[in-house]
Amino acid sequence: MINVKIYRNKNKDIVKAVFEGHSLFSDENDIVCAAVSAVTHLVLNGIENVVGVSFGYETEDGYLYFVLPEDVSLTDREKLNVLLDSMFLFLINLEKQYSDNITIIESEV
Repeated sequence: MINVKIYRNKNKDIVKAVFEGHSLFSDENDIVCAAVSAVTHLVLNGIENVVGVSFGYETEDGYLYFVLPEDVSLTDREKLNVLLDSMFLFLINLEKQYSDNITIIESEV
């Protein structure tokens, strides 16, 4: 199962996330894992290469962690929120369809 932990600040902005595990949907065509991988890479590339915000991240097999800087401009934060909230909605819908393969937990930091 993929376990996703989303961390939000007091303003409800996503400030970091941890993705751990494998969905185990299929040995051949793991659409759940592929969907999570695609949406996270799309959003993280957008943050860094489109919005232009540098951030910290770690990746390994079955693991992704990222944390965003606190000192971004209001304009950049709004752009980040569009990307990150879109990712979150995608993941929530995926969880509804594949609850045996992905779970999402939100926490405030």
